[in-house]
Amino acid sequence: MFGSKSSDNNSSSSVQHNNAITLIAAGTKVEGDISFRGTVHVEGAIKGNISSSDGKLQLIESSSVDGNIRAAHVVINGHVVGDVYATEMLELSAKALVEGNVYYDVMEMVAGAAINGKMERMHKSGELLPKDELSEKKAEVKKLKSA
Repeated sequence: MFGSKSSDNNSSSSVQHNNAITLIAAGTKVEGDISFRGTVHVEGAIKGNISSSDGKLQLIESSSVDGNIRAAHVVINGHVVGDVYATEMLELSAKALVEGNVYYDVMEMVAGAAINGKMERMHKSGELLPKDELSEKKAEVKKLKSA
């Protein structure tokens, strides 16, 4: 009886962590690596690497990150000095500035966003697409557009 309630509490607790939203407010400076689940909304500055296997990272206009970013869904409208790995979706808003390489599965980039580095497409698993597989995908897209 008590065991089932305890396991129910544990499962709801893990669901709450997946939906948790963490705010790093404007004026806040964080030094050190961050690992998270759920969503992290950054308005301040972070000096260190940020990582999540399934989370969402949002950087607003005044935010900055000096370190590498690795997350499933990354939204940037601030300044990043480091590489960005977005295993599911990367969104670069108008004020985004990335000084580093960008690795993505799906990317949306608005006019005004800037990347000072290379862009490479990767699988959701985090592995880079081989050059021949990438050219096959381009050929498929070209074929679909001409149809």
